[in-house]
Amino acid sequence: MKDQELSPLMRQFQDVKAQHPDAIVFFRVGDFYEMFFEDAEEASKLLGIVLTARKAKGEAIPLCGVPYHTSTGYIAKLLKAGKIVALCEQVEDPKLAKGLVRREVVRVYTPGTLYDHELLPAGEANFLSALCYTPLSSSGNTTLANRFGLASLDLSTGEFWISESWMKHSLQSVVDELVRLEPKEVIFPAGIQEAMTSAFQSLPIARIVPRNATTFGLEESKTILTRIFQVDRIEDLQLHGLHSGLQAAGGLLHYLADTQPTLVHAHIRRPWIRLLEHEMQLDQTTLRNLEVLKPVSEQRQSPTLLTTLDKTKTPMGTRLLREWIVRPLTQVPAIQLRQEAVTELVLHLGIRMTIREHLKTVQDLERLNSRIVLEVANPRDLMNLHRSLENLLLLQQLLPSLTSPMLKTIHEAWDPLQDVSSWIGDTIIPNPPLSAKEGGIIQAGVNAELDELRILAKEGTRLLAEMETRERNRTGIDSLKVKFNQVFGYYIEVTKANLSRVPADYHRKQTLVNAERFTTGELQDLEGRLSTADQKMKNLEGQLFGEIRRRVASAAIRIQGMAQQLARLDVLTGLAEAAAVNRYHQPTVHEGGTIQITEGRHPVIEHLQQTEGFIPNDTILDLDTNRLLLITGPNMAGKSTYLRQVALIVLMAQMGSFVPAESARIGIVDRIFTRVGAADDLSAGQSTFMVEMSETARILDTATSRSLLLLDEVGRGTSTYDGLSIAWALAEYILDRGHLGARTLFATHYHEMTQLEALREGIKNYTVLVQEKGQDVLFLRKIVQGKADRSYGIQVAKLAGIPKPVLDRARNILAQLEQDASSTTVSLSDEPMTITDEHGSPKPHVILDEVKQMDLFSMTPLEALNRLADFKARLNADNI
Repeated sequence: MKDQELSPLMRQFQDVKAQHPDAIVFFRVGDFYEMFFEDAEEASKLLGIVLTARKAKGEAIPLCGVPYHTSTGYIAKLLKAGKIVALCEQVEDPKLAKGLVRREVVRVYTPGTLYDHELLPAGEANFLSALCYTPLSSSGNTTLANRFGLASLDLSTGEFWISESWMKHSLQSVVDELVRLEPKEVIFPAGIQEAMTSAFQSLPIARIVPRNATTFGLEESKTILTRIFQVDRIEDLQLHGLHSGLQAAGGLLHYLADTQPTLVHAHIRRPWIRLLEHEMQLDQTTLRNLEVLKPVSEQRQSPTLLTTLDKTKTPMGTRLLREWIVRPLTQVPAIQLRQEAVTELVLHLGIRMTIREHLKTVQDLERLNSRIVLEVANPRDLMNLHRSLENLLLLQQLLPSLTSPMLKTIHEAWDPLQDVSSWIGDTIIPNPPLSAKEGGIIQAGVNAELDELRILAKEGTRLLAEMETRERNRTGIDSLKVKFNQVFGYYIEVTKANLSRVPADYHRKQTLVNAERFTTGELQDLEGRLSTADQKMKNLEGQLFGEIRRRVASAAIRIQGMAQQLARLDVLTGLAEAAAVNRYHQPTVHEGGTIQITEGRHPVIEHLQQTEGFIPNDTILDLDTNRLLLITGPNMAGKSTYLRQVALIVLMAQMGSFVPAESARIGIVDRIFTRVGAADDLSAGQSTFMVEMSETARILDTATSRSLLLLDEVGRGTSTYDGLSIAWALAEYILDRGHLGARTLFATHYHEMTQLEALREGIKNYTVLVQEKGQDVLFLRKIVQGKADRSYGIQVAKLAGIPKPVLDRARNILAQLEQDASSTTVSLSDEPMTITDEHGSPKPHVILDEVKQMDLFSMTPLEALNRLADFKARLNADNI
């Protein structure tokens, strides 16, 4: 349809849509948000609402709509579907408008710019991140070149920080940081789109947005930063040494200005510099393999390290705990500060329980504060803030008895905010309505004019009752009633049986089936006075509510500060509770290289094995004679659990938590790497072995001598001899101080590798104890020094339910393979097949050897089918 054929309303919609082509436009028309054309067709399908049409010049324009007061749920559904929504409001009163009502987009809903509590999970942050890259060609200063800058803002809490990566693997380090951060939206200059898009393929980011590179300019970024944070010079923000980080921050703020044009920035904290070198680096693979945040199989609701440690009582505490878990510290003094606080709270049970009881009633101060500053908080939000603040004075009284430095710092920074609490408590009624427009919000005695209007309203009620009595007496109609509704206002209702008694001064207002409604001059006069008073009352209450909300907003920085102190106190008491309940002990962290754990346990799995009991194990790793522990033993014996528990104990120790062990000495680890299990990456065309080798290559390229490496069955994705060769060479490389020399736990089925203990310094053999009972086997799950001489594959197959005929035949074949070199044939089929090598030693077909080495219990069905297809193709090629 041509523009000139459209109505003025539709042309107005088209103008708005042209400014926001990627968004679904919620176009306010009266009490509805309406969508038109393609927006209507798409939204009706996603929201499951009726698609109708608006007639224009004989043509039908697709139309759908939702009531404005229920729009939040529909917006949430569209966001979940990966869409963005532009909210176009009527910005002038339709009653006062001359012609078409003026409309403007007041907000664009995107996944990373949400601050609505009903759209956000309480215990999860909601970050918008921006990336910027400074290539060598665009910077005369080579020290600034090839850096990635990252800026991240949680609009719902105001948290804002910047970091820069100048390491050799800067792009990968940024990707790892995004994995820990889990931003909902990432923006970056369009010029680096190809590199960014490929890097983000494996990340669960809701929306990736390339932007015009000019919005990331250094001078433009400095200008918007100084304007928003109201400083004269960029140096006043203490962001020294940043270049690409400043550009990222500027690009982020420009994006915010474009999508949130009416946003008030008062709650956004001044950006601070996050020093990634002060944090243990955990990449996506490690977080997944250790099940730190999510179970490996997200279809199962299995516990994780986060759910095991989470004893927090407030949403702020839950968010902070997650941050501590994914960002363990690498500085011993900072770790010890946390440990001392946890220790004191473990020892003081009564104080800990009382603190937790008070914290239980504290709501999300960070997000309440943001809503207040952004002027979207309702009366109940303010009352929730008031009730939360009432606990601060009670908590403050408990803190003086605690003496650990971190808890003393929290006490010294404590602000009970009694004045802010009083502002609300003295103004708002205890149980206010949800909307400020409903009235009945402000307490009596707060405003004299409001009190007078309320008296008039009560007087009007009395006058109406008196009028009703007087009219009944005058007319003799006992059933006469004076009533009110929103459509017709005040009226006198008379049943049809009594219409003959109606006086001449009654004026008909409405006819019903069984009655007539009338008005009189006196009633109209009283209605005018009462309606005016009611509207004045609502207007005045709305004005007074706005004033108290702005007054509370003036304390935004103080409220934010207390939210942070409460979050720290919540996490510390939660860690103390977890330590007491789970029998954790305080570890010793130190700058040396020794990791010594006595009776360590897996913090998550021990809860799943409460009936049978978890078998604890010791560990000794150092940078000297115990650099690499080579662990052999059968499948299902507990090797992988042992590897993971050591890593989790190290992680917990460096985040400041107690650990599941009788004692532990942890030499600082800068990174934890895991090569545990593998899966085909079919979308990238990569096999199991390719994924395994790619991950291993990255470890060798990135790890340092201060890293902790967990390697489980490296090389199993290829033939036995290739796999053994790779695993052997890999162990030697890691062991060599000239190359790496990192502390490593290396689990393998290649028993030949146990020879390394005698050939190389720094390696120790360990194995899992096994108790044989006839043809059965019992795994004792105890790690001891020594080496395994058998894999117990047939016994494991029996435990897995392999049929007896298969097991019997397997034992027969195994016995023949293990015979002396004088036995040169094995009956693998009806016809005997010679398998001697040139030395006369038994040598099975290479495929049979591969089958023996397969770890059936960690393979997916697809992986098993692929291996079977490979075996068949190779046997056909060999004419076997």
